[in-house]
Amino acid sequence: MQTGNVFICAPTGRDGPLVLRYLLKDQIHGVYYESIERLAVALDDSVQAVIIAEEALVPRGVERLFAFLKNQQPWSDVTVILLTNGSEESSQVSSGLVHLFGVHGNVNILERPVRVPTLISAVRSAMRARGRQYEVRHLLKQREQNERVLQEAREELERRVLQRTLELTKANLDLRREVSERLNAENALRQLSQSIVRLQDEERRGIARELHDSAGQYLSAVTLTLGQLARRLAQSDDRNKELVQESLDLVGNCIREVRTMSYLLHPPVLDDFGLVSALRWYVDGFSQRSGINVRLDLAEEFPRFNRELETTLFRIVQEGLTNVHRHSGGQKACVELKIHERQINTTITDDGHGMSQEALCDVGKGQGGVGLMGMYERVKKLGGTIHIVSTKLGTTIKAQLPFMEVRESSAAAEPS
Repeated sequence: MQTGNVFICAPTGRDGPLVLRYLLKDQIHGVYYESIERLAVALDDSVQAVIIAEEALVPRGVERLFAFLKNQQPWSDVTVILLTNGSEESSQVSSGLVHLFGVHGNVNILERPVRVPTLISAVRSAMRARGRQYEVRHLLKQREQNERVLQEAREELERRVLQRTLELTKANLDLRREVSERLNAENALRQLSQSIVRLQDEERRGIARELHDSAGQYLSAVTLTLGQLARRLAQSDDRNKELVQESLDLVGNCIREVRTMSYLLHPPVLDDFGLVSALRWYVDGFSQRSGINVRLDLAEEFPRFNRELETTLFRIVQEGLTNVHRHSGGQKACVELKIHERQINTTITDDGHGMSQEALCDVGKGQGGVGLMGMYERVKKLGGTIHIVSTKLGTTIKAQLPFMEVRESSAAAEPS
């Protein structure tokens, strides 16, 4: 199988056909040109070597040949084999040609008569060099292709990063909008809850006043009427007197229940005499009604606060002791109110069986009972904190509220 692609130009004599025959005999493909102009026109990257006889070098053809050699690709360096005569005059010409070819390309000079093995060896050497150049070309093309693929991959990556960035930016904006909407909803819900607590306090105060001023007065009037009836029936039979006395006892119990209910809804002593007196009155009454021994530990100097803060502290104690009575199963409780560094610390402890972890988790999630949630909302509204710790040995409720404006500098007085 023939290999190679060698251009030959020898316009006179038999050098051209002989060189072509020698190459074909060694299985090297050659192309013969009668003029250097045609050879120069046919030159391209596929040529592996050029064999030129000295007499073929005419100015016009040489210029085109030099232009090709000069403008080769960086990887390309075609070997030009010059066949020169051995005379002194020819040597001077050859020297000039070597100089010119050395400027523009790679030249190898063989003096005639050229031995066939020498010629074949020179061609084979040029073809091997050309083969290495083709390998370099392949590597360069592969590198160019890899760089192009890498550039495309980089551009695709940048496009995807940009697209992903836009998606993340949109998702972030949607998330911010959702968070903002949720915060607005939570704020609206908190304000609604605090408004409900405030309305509850106002409603309790109104109902307590109505019970005291209306129902209580009517019951008192019934008591007076029954008392007059009892005196008129003093001479009657014992059965009528017993009925009247039973009625008096029932009305008396009703009056006490109405008064207690009114005070529990909103004790007048809280507005008139302050938190200390209201707590002492409530704890004493709670102990009597529930049978639970409650110890009240208050600061020695406990000033008056604004009505909202005093109401909140009273409701915390009221709700805490109510939970002790209803749920703890304990027999003892302690209520402490201390003032420390402009903070009011309220602690309610009991010796009951404690709350379940599920109940504690519900309270932490804002899903507890109405009483506990009302307690949380009251404390939160005033900028305070509340914590519940519960074990099998009992439950502790700790509330901390900021020290608010004092209404009176002196301690609250006891009700007369």
